[in-house]
Amino acid sequence: MEESNEKKENIDENEVIAEKEQEKEETTEKIATEETKAKFTFKCTRCDNCCLTRGPIPITFWDIELWAKNGVVANFLPYLDIYHKPDGGIDLIFKPLPPSPKEGEEKTPRDPFGNVPIEDLLEEKCPLYNKDQKQCLVYDNRPLSCRTYPLEFDGKNFTVVDVDCPGIGEEGMSKEDLKEMRETAKHMFYELTRMRISLPVLSQIISQKVMMDLMRQNMEAMSKMSDEDRAKLDEILKKEKEPQPD
Repeated sequence: MEESNEKKENIDENEVIAEKEQEKEETTEKIATEETKAKFTFKCTRCDNCCLTRGPIPITFWDIELWAKNGVVANFLPYLDIYHKPDGGIDLIFKPLPPSPKEGEEKTPRDPFGNVPIEDLLEEKCPLYNKDQKQCLVYDNRPLSCRTYPLEFDGKNFTVVDVDCPGIGEEGMSKEDLKEMRETAKHMFYELTRMRISLPVLSQIISQKVMMDLMRQNMEAMSKMSDEDRAKLDEILKKEKEPQPD
């Protein structure tokens, strides 16, 4: 009987040891995973690839507020555009300039009212990057998206959006640098969300205001027309409504 109890105690002791070993392995594996995640390092090498081929850059209210504070909003206005995305959302962006015609291509005058599709500019350089001087012309006022690149935050996880960036893996990033970069990525996510919620509403309000102003201007113009000019206009409109011969 005593021998049976001794064997049982030995079995229980072995089970406890096995459980502890398993817990130790799981803890070691968890630590290794956390260390792997923490091994992200980045140091900009000034390769300029992100400025040369990044395409449209999303703009946030934070950027606009910064420019207003520094009195440079007018410098950015020519490059801002509204991008209606395939998923139905709307972004305010830096729109890249169309590339110059290549040698041998027909040089036709550019339509001042023409609009090059965003999809044709996805690999063009930032309009505020000087390729010859290899420098950002607005570095101190660069958008928040440029400050966090190539790290992004989706609300849950951090993601490297350009795995080919030569700065990834470069030594020299301190814990403070990594913390700041992560905080900037989180801030970008918050600001971009805020912009994407507000922009469709603002766009609709502005569109309605523009249409109302155009209607009012047309009515005012009509009221100032002479009877003779009005008769001529009626005649033109009447001819436009007549069926055209085949």
